[in-house]
Amino acid sequence: MDRKKIAEALKKVRSYIDDLTINSKVNIPHVVIREQNKYFSWDNEKRNPLEQPYLFNWSYYNGVVMEGLYYIFQKNPTKEQNIYEYIKDYLDSMIMNDNGQNVLNSNWAGYVDYHGVDCYKTASLLINMSDGQDSYFKIATDLYQDLTFDNHPNTKGNVISLKYMEKALGYNYWHGWGKPNPPKYKVWLDGIYMVQPFLARYAARINDSKQLALINERLAWVALNMRANNGLYYHAVNSKEDVCSYHWLRAIGWYGMAMVDVMEVLPAKYLEERKKSLILFVDGMLKYQHPSGLWANLVDQIVTASNRLETSGTAMLVYTILKGVRNKWLSTDYLEPAIKAFLGIVDLKLTEEGLKDIYFKASATNLNNYEQIDYYLVDEGKGVGPFIMAYSEMLYLIK
Repeated sequence: MDRKKIAEALKKVRSYIDDLTINSKVNIPHVVIREQNKYFSWDNEKRNPLEQPYLFNWSYYNGVVMEGLYYIFQKNPTKEQNIYEYIKDYLDSMIMNDNGQNVLNSNWAGYVDYHGVDCYKTASLLINMSDGQDSYFKIATDLYQDLTFDNHPNTKGNVISLKYMEKALGYNYWHGWGKPNPPKYKVWLDGIYMVQPFLARYAARINDSKQLALINERLAWVALNMRANNGLYYHAVNSKEDVCSYHWLRAIGWYGMAMVDVMEVLPAKYLEERKKSLILFVDGMLKYQHPSGLWANLVDQIVTASNRLETSGTAMLVYTILKGVRNKWLSTDYLEPAIKAFLGIVDLKLTEEGLKDIYFKASATNLNNYEQIDYYLVDEGKGVGPFIMAYSEMLYLIK
């Protein structure tokens, strides 16, 4: 381990993070959220606040940026108060008082409860920031009940746990339910991360053993039904036989982060099974690691101008592996490839322009929409957030 090189990389990354967030003159949470014509600079989707189709400021890609910042604060709370206040400003700016109750302001947050699991990712931040007695916890409780209660209809009148969670899918939720017809593939790896860490953290807080058992069952179903013979995971499936056959890096990365975040709070009786799955997952990915340390957007395909070494998914794997090692779910033998990947991002993708080659989005249709050259963006939130998370785990390596 080249500690000098790591220290230099961490210094460069921290400067980038601070300039993008706490030192930014543009990305000021309460200004961005309260003014409808403003956006965070990492929000490349720029949801129209006048239409608010589902997320806007509450969006999961804003949530993962803030959650990454939270992990930096968590590593050293006494020295990171500026970061804590920045996250708090983000959450508080979307909350309003309604008849004595603090609730998400739908105009500022852009939140709706009928799009799909993407709507629930940012709730993880509420649990992280909550003392269990505050407005954050009350809002998180409502969101938890949205997903788990059989008598809790959403604003469309549908009960999520009855209509969009199936035994045949290992009790996993459909990824999306905002349209009249079911999606082509109901379970996406992306969606595992969007909802399971939130449910697990909340369930652990209230000792909901039934929900924790369901969460373990959901992850076990994914491990059994979404893993291909080559060791990689399919982007999305309806069953073991009915798959979206692409191995998209970011989808796989979402799943890796979901595993380690859930494992933090799962009861000990489930951990051996989950550790075995995590080892299989990481071993499967390491077979495809590029000499640079990064992974390609389509993991099992050669690197080309349209299938580039991709930043967001690589950062997710760094976070997954380092968190696995730190918690002793993975051996220290896995440190070297994770550090190599992090340094590879810093060397190849973190430039004066910003954090490069973050793939914008991909739909699980079983058509190749994973090689759109125009979709490789700079400073896109779905890459910035995981990169900050990867940085937060790298901090544990420096004494």
